[in-house]
Amino acid sequence: MTANMMMLRLCGLLLICSSSTITGAKVDIISGDSDLMVGSSTLLLCKADSEGEIRWLKDNEDVDEDRHTVEKIDESSSKLILKNVELDDAGIYTCEFEDDHGPKKSNYQIYVYQTPDFGNTRTYHEFLVNQTVTIPCVVSGKPAVEVFWFRNNRIVNDDGRGDGHAAGPSALLCGRGHLRILPDRSLQILGIQQEDRGTYTCEGRIQGRPIVRDLQISVVVNEPPTVLINQKGMKVSAGPNTTVSIACLVKGVPTPNISWIFPSPSDVSRYKFNSDKSELTISAVTRSDFGEYVCIATNKIGENSATFILEVSEHPAVVLDQTKLTVIPGEAVSVNCNATGHPTPTVQWFRKTTREKMMNVEGSELIIENVMPSDGGFYSCIASNTVGTTSEDFQLITWPGTPTKFSVAPGPSSSVLIQSASVLDGGSSIIQYILQWKKPSEDTWSESLVKPTDPLVITGLEPYTEYSIRFAAKNSHYQGNFSTEHKIFSQSQREPGSPILSLSEKKLDTNSVYIPIKQLKDGDSPILRYIVRYKENHEKEEWTKKEIPGNSTKIHLKNLQYNANYQMEVSAVNHNGSSRTSTVNFTVPQPVSQPALGKAGVVGIVMVIFLVLMVSVDAFCCYTNHCGLLNFLARKLFGHKVSESKEMDVEANNSIRDVKLSGITLPRGSIPKLQSSNGAVNDNHSEVTCDKAPLTKFEKKPESGDPAAEA
Repeated sequence: MTANMMMLRLCGLLLICSSSTITGAKVDIISGDSDLMVGSSTLLLCKADSEGEIRWLKDNEDVDEDRHTVEKIDESSSKLILKNVELDDAGIYTCEFEDDHGPKKSNYQIYVYQTPDFGNTRTYHEFLVNQTVTIPCVVSGKPAVEVFWFRNNRIVNDDGRGDGHAAGPSALLCGRGHLRILPDRSLQILGIQQEDRGTYTCEGRIQGRPIVRDLQISVVVNEPPTVLINQKGMKVSAGPNTTVSIACLVKGVPTPNISWIFPSPSDVSRYKFNSDKSELTISAVTRSDFGEYVCIATNKIGENSATFILEVSEHPAVVLDQTKLTVIPGEAVSVNCNATGHPTPTVQWFRKTTREKMMNVEGSELIIENVMPSDGGFYSCIASNTVGTTSEDFQLITWPGTPTKFSVAPGPSSSVLIQSASVLDGGSSIIQYILQWKKPSEDTWSESLVKPTDPLVITGLEPYTEYSIRFAAKNSHYQGNFSTEHKIFSQSQREPGSPILSLSEKKLDTNSVYIPIKQLKDGDSPILRYIVRYKENHEKEEWTKKEIPGNSTKIHLKNLQYNANYQMEVSAVNHNGSSRTSTVNFTVPQPVSQPALGKAGVVGIVMVIFLVLMVSVDAFCCYTNHCGLLNFLARKLFGHKVSESKEMDVEANNSIRDVKLSGITLPRGSIPKLQSSNGAVNDNHSEVTCDKAPLTKFEKKPESGDPAAEA
């Protein structure tokens, strides 16, 4: 196969040479690659541009034709076949040509090498972080082999830095100068770190020739686990809404496995982890969750851990061995208050109503010796710590106290009033009073039970009679002692008369009503108040009740319904009791709606005002100056009678005045011709009056200037 390829190559060279133009005596050696691997073969072709003798030399000595083949092709070319070359076949091969013009030579350098071999060099290394490590690279080959180290296409020199002579696009190695090339061409890394992990390239290169082989070497940097918890501990309060998260930050190569150690005992059902167990979440924290939580990280290099301390405070809880006791006066009471919580709570007892701190306490136990009515009531056990405060109440019930600080007075209708009674309830509300009375001649007490009111009333006594009075209080469990006896004379006092309501004088104001009230008979006792009840006259309507002072003169009811009939009852109250009821009925009418005045109404009012004003002016003009519309209408309806009479009067007056002035007697009825202020026209003088003035520009002037005719 190799020989055939060599022959094909030679034929191609001959064709090229035969097609070229011969320009003079010339000798060339044509061959393939000048670098030959041991055991390979190659062909050298010598071509001259003229005919002659050709001889092959190696290092100026004849070629050993026993090992290599020399063949003459023609008179101007020859070939040398180097077979199964060895290292000593390297050298300068010369083609010597000689013709009539003399000898000519051409030289060709042949290099023979043995391929670089990495042998058993390891391609995978694991190292521990921070160590100084050595990565060997053993390369064999001939001639001498040079060894170079690369990382990330950057050459590494023996000072840990690049020299810029890396082949191809490689650049200087920039770093912390911790990489070294040892004399045996091994790579040394000082204080190896995680950033030093990766792939390194060991390159074997035949010295001075472009013969290169490389080997990829993987480096893994192992690191023992490190564990970090940001917080050393936490303080929380126990409760259903309290959640705690503990984050465990773990480093290491290979990736460590994480495990936890919990305080004992623990309810792990409330413990949740994330996917790699680096975070623990505790929900609804309880007091039992307090303690140390240890996060442990483990890999093949080692193990490490960190501890988190959880402090859980607990709100105080209080439990009483009994919450209620009923005892009689003179006995002793003991109540124990059990308080739990963290930190341990302090316990105090207080009287709940007065907030008075109880001093008769031993530890958390309340002790009351020789119980009295004043001891009855509620007591609070209060437990406190830094988290909060909790209390629980204890009720002590005993006899009510003996009534004191009260007054007794005669009441109306031979009754007795007990007022301002003050009684200790013995720890439970007073539910009734026992009222007793008797005459001096009687040995047995009469008795009645009444509910707590002020005043307490004893009724049914005989008037003007002496009685002994006493009473006692009763709570839900016990009856107390009776009060001291009080002597009193009953009287026959009267209740007030019924009030008088003046319905005829009532006053309505929209949906309110004012009704006067009078009190003629007060029963010899001032009226304290009036009780007023009112409702609509419907069966299902309920009464509305109000009270007004006894000195009131009217009753004011407001916010009533329109168009409704009401019934009202009024009674007067004095110290002797209540009067009979006075009843009246009244109606609240529907309010009259006022129509709104629109634009048309406003226009109408304006027109009426204008017409009234115009008529007034016209009337004034008519009766003063005989002009205007009214005068015109009068003339049309009654003719000129009014004007004639007035003119005759004027003429008579004028005639008399003329007689007096001139002393000349004129016939009666003659009319002197006087020149008016307006002059005379055709010897006819006319008197100008308002009735003769034209009413409008369309009124015609009379044809005759005779006043009589005009009239």
